[in-house]
Amino acid sequence: MQEKVVFDTNIYIGVFNRGLHRNEIDGFNKVFYLVHPVLHELWMGAKGNREMRHLVRFGRAFIRSGRLVVPTSSTQVMIGRVCQKLRSRGRLNPAYPRTYNDVSIALLARQIGATVATENRVDFEEIRKIVDFKFREVIAS
Repeated sequence: MQEKVVFDTNIYIGVFNRGLHRNEIDGFNKVFYLVHPVLHELWMGAKGNREMRHLVRFGRAFIRSGRLVVPTSSTQVMIGRVCQKLRSRGRLNPAYPRTYNDVSIALLARQIGATVATENRVDFEEIRKIVDFKFREVIAS
């Protein structure tokens, strides 16, 4: 059975900018989904027309295949609850969106039964202390 996978932004950056993670992008044993916070983070980091054109094509491919994931109302509520718990534990600064984005990535992957592939094990372990979801660390290769 094919694994449902959501790549964290750092995986795409490694693929696009440094040619890393070739074994991760093997599509024969995985079905890739794109969650909207990852697409937004990629857009925020885009430099120049070439990268923006690439992101238009990239995003369009996921939209056309029905694999751009946006939150259901129940997932959106859960994202807020997890963020509040992290903030109450001193693990989230509302002025810094990265943690919010990681929570959103984790819960959107959970929404569709996918595994998050990330280089950022520490932050996702913190989130998993509050809510169960699947993730695995990917070592840069």
